[in-house]
Amino acid sequence: MKILPLLFCAFALLTLSTGGVRANDAAVEAKLAKIPPAAAEALKKLAGTATIGSVTIEKDGKVTVYEVTLSEAGKPPREASVTADGKLNAEEETVPLESVPEAARKAIEAQAKGAKVERVQKIKRASGELTYEALYVNKGKKTEVEFLENGQRKPEEK
Repeated sequence: MKILPLLFCAFALLTLSTGGVRANDAAVEAKLAKIPPAAAEALKKLAGTATIGSVTIEKDGKVTVYEVTLSEAGKPPREASVTADGKLNAEEETVPLESVPEAARKAIEAQAKGAKVERVQKIKRASGELTYEALYVNKGKKTEVEFLENGQRKPEEK
C-alpha cells in the first residue's frame, strides 16, 4: 500500500516537469511562428540539440535579422541569426578574453578605459568575416564594441 502513494507522487512530478518543458517549447514555438517561416526553420536547424532561449528581431546594418539565443549543457552560450529568407547572417559564441587574437584582445582592453569587460563574443558572419564584440559595463551603463581580428574597430562601429 505504501508503493501506491509513491507511484502517484512520482507520476505527479513527472507530469509537472514535462508540462513545464512543453510550455517552454510552446512559448518558443509561438515566437517562431511570428517570424518568416524560412527564418524560423533555419533557426531551428541551427539550434540542433541546443535549447532556444529567446527569439528576437534586430537590425544588422540595414538588414532585419531574426536571432535566437542557444544553450547546451557544458558549452558556452551562443547566438545565431538569419535573414528573412533563412540565410545565415551570423553565429556568435561567448569566448574567454584570453582566447582572442592578440591584436583584437589588446584593442578590447585599451577600449575599456576603466570599464569592466563583461563578455566577449566571437562573431562569424556568413561572409566568413570574423570579429570580436566586447560588452563593457561602466557605472551600470552597458556598451558593445566590435573589433576586427587585426584590432581595428569594425568600420560601422566608429
